Amino acid sequence: MCADDWLRHAVLADGSVWIRNDEIFEMVVSPDGRHVTCAKLGEADDTSFEAALLNFAISISLTLQGEEPLHATVVELSGQAIGLLGASGAGKSTLAAALIAEGADLVTDDMLRLTFAGNEALAHRGPYRLKLYGEPARRLLPAAAEHGYFAKSHGKILVQPRPAVPAAASLRPLRALFSLGSAADQPSAKVAARRLTGMELGKTLIASAMDIRNYAPQRLTRQLQFAEHVARAVPVYALTYPRDYAMLGRVAEDIRRTVGV
Repeated sequence: MCADDWLRHAVLADGSVWIRNDEIFEMVVSPDGRHVTCAKLGEADDTSFEAALLNFAISISLTLQGEEPLHATVVELSGQAIGLLGASGAGKSTLAAALIAEGADLVTDDMLRLTFAGNEALAHRGPYRLKLYGEPARRLLPAAAEHGYFAKSHGKILVQPRPAVPAAASLRPLRALFSLGSAADQPSAKVAARRLTGMELGKTLIASAMDIRNYAPQRLTRQLQFAEHVARAVPVYALTYPRDYAMLGRVAEDIRRTVGV
């Protein structure tokens, strides 16, 4: 069993996965990843329960079925998907909101499912909502924040970035991935995107996996193969920038310049 302050996780004897957050949900995902049994716990509201269920159940299900979803938020720029990788708190959703405020649109928040067509990586759409803390929501997407839903379980506002849900196709070609380090690691960083290669690239992609509590040896083999496939299809950059709202416009410009959109 793996446990931390807020989540308990175990792979059961039959290969199914059990996961529980005492304030929101408990679930078991079948060994083949195709069936989920779940329950809402405590005083969790329906929206928080649904958001947590979708995030954890789908990522675990995909992993059990042999896929490797990434912990990423993705926006669409000029028909191309741009992914933001990073641990919780790295600023993925805030930067995504800044890009959306300047004309991008949301593809998926927090979890990216990738499939491949030849050497092209395709990003799948997720639920059309973005999780933001109150200040970035009100600063960057004030109209959406006004109609957003505050989820007590994680203290964030769930916002629909635009009034109408996009009717576009569910797949978007992935143009690039940007890995965001923690703000503590780069307090005075300049705005810069550095392309990753070799071991650093592989470590970044493996560290960006969903369901990181699944340590099965066969999964590591699959992750290495997945990282190689991604590396052949998509450039991956380490993105550094000061965590300052005034700098987000420059960061957006640098992303656009780097990918040529």
